Amino acid sequence: MQNLLVWNDACESTYQRYWAVVIGTPKEKEGVIRAPLTKVLLDDGKTERVVLAHHSSMEPRQEAVTEYRVLGPEINGCSWVELRPLTYRKHQLRVHYAEALGTPIVGDYKYGWFVHSRWKQMPRVGIEPTSGKLYKMRRPEGLDVQKGSVLSKVPLLHLHCGELVLPNIAKFLHVLNKSSEELPRSLSAEPDVLRFVATMPSHMKISWNLMSSYLV
Repeated sequence: MQNLLVWNDACESTYQRYWAVVIGTPKEKEGVIRAPLTKVLLDDGKTERVVLAHHSSMEPRQEAVTEYRVLGPEINGCSWVELRPLTYRKHQLRVHYAEALGTPIVGDYKYGWFVHSRWKQMPRVGIEPTSGKLYKMRRPEGLDVQKGSVLSKVPLLHLHCGELVLPNIAKFLHVLNKSSEELPRSLSAEPDVLRFVATMPSHMKISWNLMSSYLV
């Protein structure tokens, strides 16, 4: 029984942490997005799209909750953010940022096409928070900023799951299968949860290097 309680605690400790670059910046620097989602069929009769669900909609709704915080000021028309989904719906983060906050993720043309087209036409100006002067993008020497970064003509998707914590199912498998109420001695010292950390893709590393002087 005790080991089942430990397993439940491990399951409750599960989380995912994402980093993203979004066009614009949310009005609130941190918060919780509570916006249910639904799927609709597009005019071609084949393609599905995830959208925010409205109370009047007859489509089935899925509750969707995302925590977020902004990591720095708006630079070059975009901001670096951290996201933690509390539910795990298809395209949840992309739809929450594009439709609930109006700040789609850079490179997400499915849910942010029109904002992207306006963003590329906007003058890239901003104010440094410390000096009050127009900022200057830091470009490390020898860095090719055109390979999918925020400065390229067609940026790649800037959404990355950098950290994932999962319950260590191998430790509790005997208990869950009810083959034994006790943990095998060889597994008792194993951690209850497993933490995985993934490095950013190269195009996001470039964007990070360009914007890192202003991030918290």
